[in-house]
Amino acid sequence: MIKFGTVKSIDDPKKIGRVKVKLYDIHRNIETKDLPWSQVVMPGNTPAINGTGHSVNLAVNSLVCGIFLDDTMQEFLVMGSLPTKTEGVEDNNIRVRAVADPNAEDPVGLYQPPSTYAPVYPYNNVYATESGHVKEYDDTPGVERITERHKSGTRYEIDPNGTKNETIVRDNYQLVAGHDTLEVYGNVKIVVSGDADIAVAGSLTASVTGDITADSAGDITLKAIETGKKIILNGEVSVTENLVVEKLTTTSNSTTPIVLDTHTHDDFDSPTVQTGTPN
Repeated sequence: MIKFGTVKSIDDPKKIGRVKVKLYDIHRNIETKDLPWSQVVMPGNTPAINGTGHSVNLAVNSLVCGIFLDDTMQEFLVMGSLPTKTEGVEDNNIRVRAVADPNAEDPVGLYQPPSTYAPVYPYNNVYATESGHVKEYDDTPGVERITERHKSGTRYEIDPNGTKNETIVRDNYQLVAGHDTLEVYGNVKIVVSGDADIAVAGSLTASVTGDITADSAGDITLKAIETGKKIILNGEVSVTENLVVEKLTTTSNSTTPIVLDTHTHDDFDSPTVQTGTPN
């Protein structure tokens, strides 16, 4: 016969997911410390061997049902849990019950789209932990969605169209031990409120079919730090403001380079005489 009771302890000393259950009308006068440890039946998609499968996620005060395996009623087998109401409070997850988004006040970036959260009972399949981590697989027609959220607010969401919306409330670090490729068919927008640093151990190549525009409220510095290395401008150069050169300037053609700092023009009355100041 099926028996019902509440979980009183989940601290299994063997760490195999056993629980202590206080059964109605049977363990009424028995203290928790004297209750036997009960095994919990796991679903068929949990191998429960060699470290594979799922953990037992019953909590203290979970309402469970099961059967005794012996006539002396010492070995109880938990077969499942039941959603309940605790003193008028809905125990079933609020996302399952499709109430208003409990995280609607989470910060949203300037260009970030809002969440598409709009579940309808009973289509939202939710897994929630005691601390507040949540996974949602929402099958509500028209607003199908996948969301995974850390209790801190870091989360990602995949909306009905396949758009991925991600929020990281603190730092983000990514390590790629091999190669990395990002291919974007549309536009890319990067907004940085602080500084941005790019360190490249090898060569950096940028191939652009359109224009390149760089605006800076401060100085722009291009520096070849190794002796003998050059900054090469291969094309016409237009300077719309003053040009200041702090060292020698030279021009090079197919014959002999000319040092502009000491170069003078010919006196046209006498082609062999150089006159005037460097210009």
